[in-house]
Amino acid sequence: MRPTRDTRQLNWLLAWAVVFCDIGTSVYYVPGILYGHVKDATPFFVLLTTGGFVLLALKYIEIAWRNPEGGGVVTITSKAFGPMWGCLGGMLITVDYFLTTAISTVSGFQYIGSVFPFLDQHIVLLACGGVVVLAILNVIGIRESAIVALVMAISALLVDLIVIGSSLRHMNASQWADLFRHLGTGRELHSYDLLVGFGAAWLAFSGLESISQLSPAMRFPLRRTTRLAMAAVIVTMVLTSPLLTALSVAVLPPGIKATQSERFISELGLASGGFGVKLAVVLTASTLLLFASNTAIIGAYHVFLALANQGFLPKIIALRSATFNTPLVAIGIATSVPILVILITQGQMALLGDMYAFGLLGAFVFSSLSLDLIRWRLGRRDFGFWLGLFTTAIVMVAWGVNLVEKELATLFGGTVTAIGMLAAVGVRRAWFMDILHQIPIIQRLQARAYRASESMVEEELKGLVTLADAVDLKPLFPGSTLLALRGESPRLIQEGIARAKGKGESAIYCIYVEEWPGLFNGETPHVPNEEGIRTLRHALQEVKGKNIEMIPIWAISHNAAETIAKAAKELKVDAVFVGVTRRTAFYHMLRGHVVKGLMRHLPHTCHLVICN
Repeated sequence: MRPTRDTRQLNWLLAWAVVFCDIGTSVYYVPGILYGHVKDATPFFVLLTTGGFVLLALKYIEIAWRNPEGGGVVTITSKAFGPMWGCLGGMLITVDYFLTTAISTVSGFQYIGSVFPFLDQHIVLLACGGVVVLAILNVIGIRESAIVALVMAISALLVDLIVIGSSLRHMNASQWADLFRHLGTGRELHSYDLLVGFGAAWLAFSGLESISQLSPAMRFPLRRTTRLAMAAVIVTMVLTSPLLTALSVAVLPPGIKATQSERFISELGLASGGFGVKLAVVLTASTLLLFASNTAIIGAYHVFLALANQGFLPKIIALRSATFNTPLVAIGIATSVPILVILITQGQMALLGDMYAFGLLGAFVFSSLSLDLIRWRLGRRDFGFWLGLFTTAIVMVAWGVNLVEKELATLFGGTVTAIGMLAAVGVRRAWFMDILHQIPIIQRLQARAYRASESMVEEELKGLVTLADAVDLKPLFPGSTLLALRGESPRLIQEGIARAKGKGESAIYCIYVEEWPGLFNGETPHVPNEEGIRTLRHALQEVKGKNIEMIPIWAISHNAAETIAKAAKELKVDAVFVGVTRRTAFYHMLRGHVVKGLMRHLPHTCHLVICN
């Protein structure tokens, strides 16, 4: 037997490098964006938010090791609040990924333009072209290397430290005075202005959530690896982000700050160390920013695939290229939306920065609040729990202020999230499939896919039958009771047995309907999931020794209620037993209530019996 391949290759240093390649890019554009809003108070707000960043980073350590399967906000929110809220968290992080791709690509080309000024007139076109190139590379099957990330992260960090060192060495007395004065400007601001600046400054730490996506690749013991990696992230960010921001505002002349806000760091390098340092900044910044853009594309389409696999998005999103085996549709969406954003905003960094806040802070809020709830359920009431609750509160305040102040961010983020959740509702409740089923050619293709799946069940899963087989068996096993199973339900089966015996019958029919769009999956026949097989075999075990014959039916459909009703008609039963679960109203709204569907579709002569 060949040894199991170890897929957990990231030690703490490599994990730090991957995260720093994401979070470390924000320093290249955030100081300029913030300066446009709060002017000389920019260093104060970045320093203020650094405290919140450290508190949130400590929580992300636990989020990462509590979820070794990865998934970030989707996984932690699903565990805390349920899969539907996890889907909502996924939509928020998707908005964040869209804006990361757009803002990183635009910023990367703006830094290149600081060395080649003739490119400044074509930033929008170049940025769109850059995203298209990244899309093509992802379709071909680009693979990110942690070693490459390590080289890039160390290079960027060294250049950042060189810029900081040369700036500190060349500062005069008035610049030192300006630096300390800027750090104290918060005392002169009103409370609401403080909140607005605090909310805006969180952009300086976008990318923090990426460590929770790396859990499946980090070495065991996971808790130790995560702690060391995050400690390195905290130290390097505290050393670079506040200092570079403060030095940019203190050292650069007013004219440069007014006209070159998109590339403060390269201009700081030029002012303190000459053209050589500026060129080093441009090389590391542009490379790191385009790398971060690609990382965001990969993150976005992996969220799409995860939500499609969980049944929240149409399976067509998971359609793969026959040549490269990469998800064409998912990559197309992950790159076309950022291109649209770049075109609409014309690459204006201030607008992109404002739009960024919605998904970033929303994902932070969901992740932080979910961990608080999990800790509460585990009985934690220590200092760490209350500190975590305080962290959630300050992030919620920042998000709330941004929702009110940054209308464009709320409009864009809210629209994308609403479209995503509408798609989730439509897929879960089969709205789109019901409409498509009215088209004859789709009906034929769908029926062919279902027949192929049922044929495979007949051949490979002995003991289970299709609805057509059950109808043929009805004369041999007369029964008037149909059990609609969703999971192992001993009580539901006992109720069915009692009814059958009360009517003097020796057979019961039970059905498990696997909801699957078929046509939009690309994998025909569809392999039944483990839950369905386990549920039906459990039903067979429950009737052993009770003088009752159980006929287990496996069916596949885009609409469970319609298929159960169809089975009731064809088997000519007069009662359908279903179990209900203690789900929230929000769950039933998204999932589609089978009971309501049965009430619409069952024959009038057939009783619907609800158990539990």
